[in-house]
Amino acid sequence: GIFTYFVSIKGMEEQICQALTGAARHLITGKDASTGNMVIQGGSGSGKTVLATAMVKALQKETGKPKGKVGKIEASALNKISGGCLIIEKAGDISKETAVRLALLLKSDTSGLFVIMEDTHRGIEKALGRDEGFASRFSEKINIPIFTSDELVSFAKAYANELGYTIDEMGILALYNSISNIQKYDKATTLTEVKEIVDDAIHKSEKGGLRKAFSIITSRRYDDEDYVILREKDFGI
Repeated sequence: GIFTYFVSIKGMEEQICQALTGAARHLITGKDASTGNMVIQGGSGSGKTVLATAMVKALQKETGKPKGKVGKIEASALNKISGGCLIIEKAGDISKETAVRLALLLKSDTSGLFVIMEDTHRGIEKALGRDEGFASRFSEKINIPIFTSDELVSFAKAYANELGYTIDEMGILALYNSISNIQKYDKATTLTEVKEIVDDAIHKSEKGGLRKAFSIITSRRYDDEDYVILREKDFGI
């Protein structure tokens, strides 16, 4: 799945294990939420929210917490969700006043609230710089690196699998080609862009109505595990 993808990236497994262990410790033993909350930083489109959601699921599986709803909110419109999990997107926009208020709230919260802040490196620095008490609530940190082409391709495979598709060998070559076509020397290619490539390929593969019906009859459309196969032509420009 998607989570396994992040673990396979160089240096990420250790970061993820450490953050999960720290957060789980807080959720199991925590009287309040004054520590053990998490920061995820990475460039725009690096999959911060995908990872944050996977972290919450892993914690819920392991500790039964956070209970309640998972709320996602941008820092500029922050509110409180009791006992649940709050994912604060674009955390750098948090005001000093809100940071101080949230720090006090986390210190006094006994409902098992769990907070994940996400932003770029600069945004997280800005958020943590707002208030010392606030910064100290976030003891767990994950830094998503810039991905290599191989890592982007293995994300594409994991993402396609989640949607019930698999990519054949020629399809993978075409995928590498699509990725190198969008790569720019001054800007890292993002998971968001790779998702779009896969979404387009799926859309193309689903388009040929008659061809689709025929390929179902000849059963070349599915692999042994019942994934729909995406081929080179589906990644065609």
